[in-house]
Amino acid sequence: MPLSLFQLLGPVIDREVNFIASRQQISVEEVYELLIDEAERNQSEWFSNTIPNLNYESPCCRLAYLYIVAAANAAIFQHVLESDEALRSYILQVAEARCAIRICAFGAGPGTELLGIAKFFETLNLGYSVGVDFQLLDKVMEWQNSWYGIRDEIINAFLSAYGNNRSNWPMIPSGNFVACDVTEIDRLPNLGNVWNQDIYVMNFLLSEIFINHPGLRAFLTEIVRFAPTGARFILIERRGPMWQRNMKAIAADSGLQLSDFIESQRGFLEGENPEDLGSIFEAIGERKMPRLSWNIVYSIGVKI
Repeated sequence: MPLSLFQLLGPVIDREVNFIASRQQISVEEVYELLIDEAERNQSEWFSNTIPNLNYESPCCRLAYLYIVAAANAAIFQHVLESDEALRSYILQVAEARCAIRICAFGAGPGTELLGIAKFFETLNLGYSVGVDFQLLDKVMEWQNSWYGIRDEIINAFLSAYGNNRSNWPMIPSGNFVACDVTEIDRLPNLGNVWNQDIYVMNFLLSEIFINHPGLRAFLTEIVRFAPTGARFILIERRGPMWQRNMKAIAADSGLQLSDFIESQRGFLEGENPEDLGSIFEAIGERKMPRLSWNIVYSIGVKI
């Protein structure tokens, strides 16, 4: 059976819900209500046309993200990997040469890109296992719970589907979470293993920071400077000229060669059923649905 994003997310969410209920001495139903409140606030902030005030330090805010948008954002990443022919060819070339690939994502705390690439390699069915070393940089260290939880659920799913011999798996996930604010260039000397990556990812990072932040531009310029020649930089954003201008500014500062901007309108999570989330969807699905579609623009930068 193919990987299901919602099936993978369900146990991660359930564990966090039960932990919050126990820690705060409230019922699971009360946790769900707090999640819905945070989801409404997040949506309002996201479309406020200013810097979104997203309280990711709050466990219920993180839960709202996992429930509402994590599957959609994972599917977006999978879609870009599959639909961009040049990027897909590059990934296949690296995977065939080394049976491994190195990825670093900036400001992508929950681990959604790991979900997306797991589905990507399972769908490819290359006939051999690819080791995916995934480094994640995010200033909210509390995201570690979901990052490692998602990794473990992927491992469990592959164990169940392909057995104990990992050479039979489509992908072997590994990597680390590093607490780091990617607008602070002073953090760079402490990030020793982010330089030699094959792929770097910015998935809705620019619109979450919102402003054309000089610290982020300086940070990414240094990352590009030390990245291997030929490394790919995947920039995914909300549709709109503002985000395209910000992508161009980053490319101009760092010397990346950007591809044309590609729009993906009305994309949809095909083959996914939110009921696979389990108890949380049964409890609140009629009141609050996870996001099942997207409208994005993306570009692929190349280190020349």
